[in-house]
Amino acid sequence: MKLVTLEGAETFIDDPLISGFKDSVQCEVLSQGESGYNESRVIYNGMFDIKPALIVRTITVDDVVKTVNFARDNNILLAVKGGGHSVAGKCLSPGGITIDLRLMNGVYVDPEARIARVGGGTLLGEMDKATQAYGLAAPSGIVSDTGVAGLTLGAGFGWIRAKYGLSIDNLLSVNIVTADGQFRHASASENEDLFWAVRGGSGNFGVVTTFEFRLHPVGPELMFSGPMYPAENAKTIITKWREFMMGAPDEFSSMVIMMTVPELDTFPKEIQGRDAIMLGGVHCGSVEEGEKFIKPLREFGELLFDLSGPKKYTEIQSMFDSPLPQGSLICYFTSLYLETFNDEVVDTLIESFGKRPAKLVPFVVQDLRGASMRVRSQKTAFGERSAPYLLEINSAWLDPKDSESNIAWTRENMDKFKSFSSGRTYLNHSGLNEEGEALVKRTYGSNYERLRQIKKKYDPGNLFRLNQNIPPA
Repeated sequence: MKLVTLEGAETFIDDPLISGFKDSVQCEVLSQGESGYNESRVIYNGMFDIKPALIVRTITVDDVVKTVNFARDNNILLAVKGGGHSVAGKCLSPGGITIDLRLMNGVYVDPEARIARVGGGTLLGEMDKATQAYGLAAPSGIVSDTGVAGLTLGAGFGWIRAKYGLSIDNLLSVNIVTADGQFRHASASENEDLFWAVRGGSGNFGVVTTFEFRLHPVGPELMFSGPMYPAENAKTIITKWREFMMGAPDEFSSMVIMMTVPELDTFPKEIQGRDAIMLGGVHCGSVEEGEKFIKPLREFGELLFDLSGPKKYTEIQSMFDSPLPQGSLICYFTSLYLETFNDEVVDTLIESFGKRPAKLVPFVVQDLRGASMRVRSQKTAFGERSAPYLLEINSAWLDPKDSESNIAWTRENMDKFKSFSSGRTYLNHSGLNEEGEALVKRTYGSNYERLRQIKKKYDPGNLFRLNQNIPPA
């Protein structure tokens, strides 16, 4: 069988060696043409048509260990796929081996200890459903079919971040298979350097088979803020939101969502296709407290529509799921942490929003104040948290012919905000990783060299390179 090496060259592995590997694992090992192969290689971003030579649908830790050993011993390019939401397509190995963790999606909840143990292939919606059965939640993202693994390893911003922090701030331990094929437990008291590194260090250090999260009492109903205003009044609405958030308590996490109203039954026909500004947010207190608190946000002017109201936490977590199947959208998502969100930034954002050629996914500005911002930069690999805002320019379209122009437009417009930023990016939304090591180094800042040393210790050959890569020292 022909496979691609770590260096990108082609090599041939003898059939008996391939057969021996397949016989050694308990799971399916799929190659092109076999039933289930095409389904297993579908990912969120339809830009990519990546064909791994082998897809290993692991069901046990031993499957993961044997796959890592086989890839390393034969110098084969290796990728790890959880939920498949890597916008840069790094969760599939072109011509190499892909570990597909989706079948390792068990969730165990200890409601008394308020702890959840979550399999590496679990989706956010699966975790939320299990924890909400006990009125608990682990801080995570805002799209339910995102993989817990990729989101968490990159940091994990969500609707309850101001109160409870990021996903990594609530991570208690991981079970991880490192590049030497060893199964390790990492926590604050065991393999502490590895535990530090996985909290924001992306998939650079191994295959996480289990995450252990601290849970918090959340829901089952929370007050959702969703007033929608006409985009023509964007300057007034965004400025008032900015001022309102200056005094917001930790109970309220919020973002400005600049969107074209989709053609969904959720919205009246007469506003579908119109540009709008939504003041999205979630209040973690009682519904009564939340309704009172968000009332001013709903009175900034004439409303286009209002999604505000008490909603189940699981409903809130899936409100921004794409109505299209995975692989339908072609995406280019990029981001910058902003040191300021002054009037010049607001004006620049509104101008870019009005001229955007791709309108299927919203632009977002997240207010990052609260618990997630108060963690010092050295505590986790994620790094500096002083920036009060995160800007995401998310472009998505359907026709591959539009890819080149839409990507160029998105890059050009994001460049307009670099003077208001230190240049750091949320690496889960970093385009196609085209800036490579320069962007990764700039984003991790003073933590970068420590990460390189830990990478050298646990993955000296850079086996885990299909990610926002940190090369070993």
